[in-house]
Amino acid sequence: MHSQHKIKETFAETFVPFVEIYSEKGDLIGITDINGAISSELENKILISKATNLTFVNSLYITTSLSREEYNNTQIISIKRIFTELSEVVVTKPKTYKYLKLKGYFRSLQINEDRPHYFIDGIAEIYISLKSGKTKLKIISNRSFENKSVHQLSNTLFFMVAGVPTFNEFSNFKNLNDEYNLKTLNNSQTTILDKKTSFEKGTIAKVDDKVNLQLEIISESKPKIMKALGMETDYNNYTINSIYDSNEIQKINSEKIIYYKEIRSYNIKRKEKEKFQKVEATHEFFMLEKEYVNELEAKQFDYFFSFKKPSKFNERYWKKVDNQYYQPLPKSIEKYIDENLILIEK
Repeated sequence: MHSQHKIKETFAETFVPFVEIYSEKGDLIGITDINGAISSELENKILISKATNLTFVNSLYITTSLSREEYNNTQIISIKRIFTELSEVVVTKPKTYKYLKLKGYFRSLQINEDRPHYFIDGIAEIYISLKSGKTKLKIISNRSFENKSVHQLSNTLFFMVAGVPTFNEFSNFKNLNDEYNLKTLNNSQTTILDKKTSFEKGTIAKVDDKVNLQLEIISESKPKIMKALGMETDYNNYTINSIYDSNEIQKINSEKIIYYKEIRSYNIKRKEKEKFQKVEATHEFFMLEKEYVNELEAKQFDYFFSFKKPSKFNERYWKKVDNQYYQPLPKSIEKYIDENLILIEK
């Protein structure tokens, strides 16, 4: 038995939910619960992993690393919140406009059996219909990397989910309010509860004149089982974390998103007697520019959650991501990508 670790905000009594924990190899070991606690199951995963260094990641906090010894000797782990000075941006929406165009930097990592398999990042434009809410995607530039040493399910059957995320329906307050029970604790924080079980599923909180939504939609305790084409997929984690350019919780929607992240976990297999293969993926979108337009400015569009290849870029766009919530990938993941993944050029 080991004592339970918890993760809290430095200089505050706030515990941080849904913190990702990575090893020095770049693999995602697990995620803390809604109360910022590392469950006994996750403690065991950390122990079994034999990781010598642990990295803690959450979009609102500065990425923090601890050695295994420091982790063992620190029951309450403190991480510092990102404090930002934001210039005021006013974007008007005349009634005649048909679409909102969001231009942003995206990145996505797929991990198979604890090893990064695919990584893609780039610049994309997302068009949101102001009438229907439907979205279209155009990838302007991209880098696509593959780890050739990681095997897929077979030579003909691939499970690939790295790509640009589409905003989940529950990133809109109206849909969130329809699906869950929302309990307002004070003027700055609301707890999201499952209607059937009353279990806590997430929070909506005001942070620096912005609003942050963190929500666990699918969990290990209630996975989604899918069977098709002779393949079984146990979808056992789906968590979203988004930040909005709004100071009112009730007004959050996809038009106000300035940062969006999804974490997905699956166990997959081809045949009944085969062992499951673990697949995890993270998808992020950092908004850079937005404007209202009347016309779709592209003739052909791309698919969301699709790994685009080959790579296509004319400038080092990844060196100048002008978004206050942008942080580089954890050094362990950057190092693994540099050493093990190959840029797909044609």
